[in-house]
Amino acid sequence: MDGLVTEGGMTPGELRLEHFRTVYLSERSRRESIRSSIGTPVAAISFSVFALGNLATQFDPDRMGEPVSLVIAAFAVTSIAALLLAVYHVFMVEWLFVHHEPPRLRNLVEAERRIREEKGEAAVVSDLTDLLTASYSIAFEQYLWGNTASARSRTWALRLVLVSLLCLAFGFLLLPIQGMA
Repeated sequence: MDGLVTEGGMTPGELRLEHFRTVYLSERSRRESIRSSIGTPVAAISFSVFALGNLATQFDPDRMGEPVSLVIAAFAVTSIAALLLAVYHVFMVEWLFVHHEPPRLRNLVEAERRIREEKGEAAVVSDLTDLLTASYSIAFEQYLWGNTASARSRTWALRLVLVSLLCLAFGFLLLPIQGMA
């Protein structure tokens, strides 16, 4: 079946190899894109920590028994919890990345030698093409899984930072009311 040639001049085996090499390289590029985009949640986490510090310095702990103070404290605690979870997810972005590469040259040369010894010269090209196709397919699937999990963690980190910032904003909005009571 691999003896057939497509309109583009490729055999089905070459077409499969080119397909999996392309999707593998695409997922590898996606990994780097995800990695570079993690700077946004990290910067937002830093800003949130700074904002939390400002809220803490303006908060009057002597009024802790008042309902407004309790609400501000609840917003602050929720913000801290969201920040801690966001930091966890930022770490998971990198942790979940997969580094899976196609075979090294020496392994390919060894495989070529074994194919030549076991099956003869005629099988070398098609068997090596199948080996590379399978290698790219496995690497693509590993990258796809890792990238999907990392992208999900990056998204959760961003969402949690937004929750933290919203809680801080509500806390700041209530600060003038705390002083009025």
